[in-house]
Amino acid sequence: MTHRTLIALALVMALFPSKGVQASEGWTVSLSASAWQTLKVPGVRENQFVLRGDALQVISESSASFRYVEIPRNVHAPSHVSWRWRVDAHSPLSSQATKGRDDRPLAIHVWFDTDGKASLLSSFASVMGRPKVGHLLTYVWGATEPAETVLTNPYYERGRVIIVVGQDGRKGQWHDVRRNIVADYQQAFGDVPDMSKLRYLAISADTDDLMGQSTGSVRAVTFHTR
Repeated sequence: MTHRTLIALALVMALFPSKGVQASEGWTVSLSASAWQTLKVPGVRENQFVLRGDALQVISESSASFRYVEIPRNVHAPSHVSWRWRVDAHSPLSSQATKGRDDRPLAIHVWFDTDGKASLLSSFASVMGRPKVGHLLTYVWGATEPAETVLTNPYYERGRVIIVVGQDGRKGQWHDVRRNIVADYQQAFGDVPDMSKLRYLAISADTDDLMGQSTGSVRAVTFHTR
């Protein structure tokens, strides 16, 4: 991940404001192209996102970009998120704590709106006339750190990287994941999150730092209230 990646993330808040809709207890995310937007990283080759049946395949070749979706305001403060993912191929794994070497074959991101505190991108967000970037949680498949390691994002002090699958992840197999976002946030930041500020979910791969390659897929992404 690069500083350009973080600037690209801020563009989401600038260009796609939230829309209010009727209330719902949970939300199963559609992976169809019409439901998602692709977020490019300036100056970096774009990943390929291909819908194959009920799964979104992410092909990364010395590239980095995101497929993201807004979490509707009708979803009542979800506390958990679940998904299935697999990685079929990847280059040698790297540390997620090292600037310029933190590539990853697959990641799920949840992005919170700002709580009014300054952030790395505060000046950029202010210029764009939108809320400043808030806390970020990034769930990673594939790193040299062991599973359940929590790291500070090397580019952004209010971001945390959570290793879900470390070096021992089996390629070519679906892995079921269910995360307690509230508990993860508390462990990462030491505070109780305001879940009404949860704004976006994104799927990405990142191979632009080390010029590697990876292929992975995600399916059955669902937010839950418990």
